[in-house]
Amino acid sequence: MNGQKILQTQNNNEWETIGTIKKVDEGIKPGVYNIYLAKTPSDKNQYEGQIIHIDKENAIFYQQVKKDFIVHQLKATYGKPVAGKDVAIQYDGEKSTLTLIDALKNKRTLKI
Repeated sequence: MNGQKILQTQNNNEWETIGTIKKVDEGIKPGVYNIYLAKTPSDKNQYEGQIIHIDKENAIFYQQVKKDFIVHQLKATYGKPVAGKDVAIQYDGEKSTLTLIDALKNKRTLKI
């Protein structure tokens, strides 16, 4: 996508571009992210993964956890999400706490 981010929605069986075409956030790999398949989080769970998109208009943000996507509420989260960053989100009831994860600490190395 030439380093560009395009948001699309399906309308009458056709894909329609919504919003403006923007430069992709640093840290996000090029590709197609099907965030329309995002699931809502369950209480008392922790989610670790990268923040893919922040939708300020709808007060939500999307996180990729392994191959799944989770949609979180901005108003219910303590901490500021940044697109492209790896975070852990811990739920306690309807409120959640966001913590940055050091990606280098989580990488596995193989010595030869």
